[in-house]
Amino acid sequence: MITPPGQRSRGITGAEALFAEARRRRRRRRLAAGVACLLLAGSAAAGLVTAWPRHGAVRPGAPAARRVPDVTLPPARVAWVDYGGQLHVGNLATRAQHVVATVDASAGDPMILAGGHLYWAGTSKKLAPIRDYDIATGRIGYLARGDSVFASADGRHMYIVQTATTLIELPAAGTGRPRRLTLPAGWHMSGDLGNWPVAGGIVVYSRSIGQRPRPTTLAVWTPGTGHMKIIGRDLDITDTYTPRGASYSLLAWTSHGVLGITNTSTLASRTVRSPRRYGFTYGGLFSSGAFSPDGTRLAVFVNTANPQDPYTTPVSVLGIVNTRTGALRLVRAARLVTTEDVGWARWLPGGNRLIAGAEAGSYAVNAVTLAARPFSFSSPPGQDIENSGDINFSATVLPSP
Repeated sequence: MITPPGQRSRGITGAEALFAEARRRRRRRRLAAGVACLLLAGSAAAGLVTAWPRHGAVRPGAPAARRVPDVTLPPARVAWVDYGGQLHVGNLATRAQHVVATVDASAGDPMILAGGHLYWAGTSKKLAPIRDYDIATGRIGYLARGDSVFASADGRHMYIVQTATTLIELPAAGTGRPRRLTLPAGWHMSGDLGNWPVAGGIVVYSRSIGQRPRPTTLAVWTPGTGHMKIIGRDLDITDTYTPRGASYSLLAWTSHGVLGITNTSTLASRTVRSPRRYGFTYGGLFSSGAFSPDGTRLAVFVNTANPQDPYTTPVSVLGIVNTRTGALRLVRAARLVTTEDVGWARWLPGGNRLIAGAEAGSYAVNAVTLAARPFSFSSPPGQDIENSGDINFSATVLPSP
């Protein structure tokens, strides 16, 4: 079943409203981080000593069973931009990191990796030039103006979204002759639901115009042929996965508290229900899920509290879903403050380990043993990411040098 009954409507009266809402969400994230810390400060100050220990540290007198698990991370490099606009590159194994540039980028948006370059949209004004950081040379370049940027499923191209219905296609390295694409009438890109590539195409959405808006329809558009394949309605995508050379992709989505995984070729879907009453985090633009490199696992966030309750600190626990069976296992030690109903996860080379985080910190996780420990580039770990300059939602795992 693609669309479970009783879904909430995300109808809109204009496609451009989604782009405006996306920009508002970026600004709200800065305020939300501070509010979350104030809510936690009074009740959890003492708990932070044990919840965020230094690597290998334990509370004096604690039993051996409560020692922080040894979750060794590989020497993978990651890049992120902090809330002050500084672009960092760090080594996960050594925790050594340095600032390589000061940029106009949002710490709330994932940076895009394609062709050995990092891409991001500027935040200082609407339709600013897309920025390009060459990982090998450290040079920063400027491309065409756009609201957002994303890579194709095969990594060979990148797309710059300029309006709700127009975008530019470029080679992954950002150079070469651009191709201008215009969506068919009645369809639009989305600034709030995220831009997602799939095998042979791009995820697009229907317009919902009128006094009685309809649930948003999600489809795969193939620019070369103009073909449109309907996938479902009112689905909030959290991630996509495309096997190398495959003609299909897997879409992970949430809707009305249910998690689903859909094959774009067969439209076969597997649904997963949350073990908690408040379902899974939203996903959308900031993403709240991540497929493993081989597509056999999906990292998700299970809400343990009502994310809509303004008087309750929104907390979620990391979960690992087997995409073949739908089985869900909770990483109970990885509990995160998921303000705005979102978190982030990045799988590491080898596909058995990952880092995951939200507003108040991040964890290193072993997806096989479900062991987890707090992880931070700053010292001590566990500080509010807005003020610490630590790894955050913009994190991107870089290729090996």
